[in-house]
Amino acid sequence: MPLSDTTDIAQELIDTVVDFLHDDQASLFSSSLVARNWVPATRYHLFERIRIHHFFTRAVDSRYSMHDTARQFLDICSSPFCTILPFIRDVVLNVETPFESQEVLLKQLVDVFAQAPVTKLVFVDHTKFKPTMEPISLIWLGPRFSGLRHLSYNALDRFALDTLALVAHFPELQSLSLCSSTKNAARTAFTQSKPYPSLAPASFAHLRTLSLRLFSHQSQEFMAWLRTGGDHIRLETLDLVVFHAYHNGWGPIAALNAFLSANGTELREFGFRLRYEDDHNVELPILLSHDDDDELDLGGLTNLRSLRLGSHNVEAICTTLSSLPPDLHTLKTFELLFREWIHYEAHPCPCNPRLLVREFADVMRRDQFASLTAFTILIPEIFGDGWKDGLKQFFPRWKDTDVLRLRSLDAFQSSFDTWESIKDTLL
Repeated sequence: MPLSDTTDIAQELIDTVVDFLHDDQASLFSSSLVARNWVPATRYHLFERIRIHHFFTRAVDSRYSMHDTARQFLDICSSPFCTILPFIRDVVLNVETPFESQEVLLKQLVDVFAQAPVTKLVFVDHTKFKPTMEPISLIWLGPRFSGLRHLSYNALDRFALDTLALVAHFPELQSLSLCSSTKNAARTAFTQSKPYPSLAPASFAHLRTLSLRLFSHQSQEFMAWLRTGGDHIRLETLDLVVFHAYHNGWGPIAALNAFLSANGTELREFGFRLRYEDDHNVELPILLSHDDDDELDLGGLTNLRSLRLGSHNVEAICTTLSSLPPDLHTLKTFELLFREWIHYEAHPCPCNPRLLVREFADVMRRDQFASLTAFTILIPEIFGDGWKDGLKQFFPRWKDTDVLRLRSLDAFQSSFDTWESIKDTLL
């Protein structure tokens, strides 16, 4: 049908087609492309989150193919009949830009979204690490998203040159996530950004949710930088995933303990999970014996409602749980992710599972856990399913209820806006 004829379609026919399609976003999107027009306002809610993809995927036969919705989206938005832009609030930008032409594509997309009242941006950075190449700059994104309140940045292989400067451009953020997919990507975080950019007074006073997947010292440095604009941050949710090489401890966390002591009364949800990775620069015996880290102190979390801990070291977990305020009665959910020791075959650890389970069960009998409505224990699949029934007997308070949930877990859990979760919805 010629483009000039699309405006002559009877409204009754359009309404009939839309009613038939109901809430099928894919069909509505394709129909919009054919007609170069957008569906009636009653379906605008389907386009509040726009997912833009332009990256290579590998099939089972190892062949690569391009997953591309970016150019289709630009085609639709170039139509004079496009009316959807004022209704877009949530954007996922997953654009691989190894070549100059694709960098142009990214800027074209950002220029289009600059016309929309975007409040949430999920940015997946595909920049490859090459020692001979400087990291890319993303500071130009800031002025295009003046109304941004939620930012999630995912570095797959290398952090951008000016990640902190980009974050500083959004002092009104309500939620922020900085995530590295691998420890190598994490090593590039902030290394090109020193000295850190200065913050205006009262920056991030509205920040309520912070998620970081970095090394422990980087998380501490970042949180300290956030507070240089003044002690106005009132986090309600703090979720930390930390790359860790040693068997013992939580990593260097002195600054984190200080933050929790000073600002813990505001926190409602707290998570600290270790992600064990090889460190080829440290000998295996040292990886096992190193024990110089501080204990994680939760004594300041007087209004905590949700707690997530992940480690192989059950002793460290028990010590941390024992630090909870004795008069804490608000805790409703607790999730424990028990991680396997990655060097067990080459250098087994001396952990005695039976004794450690008893120690953990003794801690869980305390009054702080009496009001739990969900108590979840996640164990790697390599342990099989036989452990579940035996483990229940250690927790008589919940063994016959649906509060206690024992599950196997093979892959590391990720939140909705990480690269892993985005990729899983595509492939």
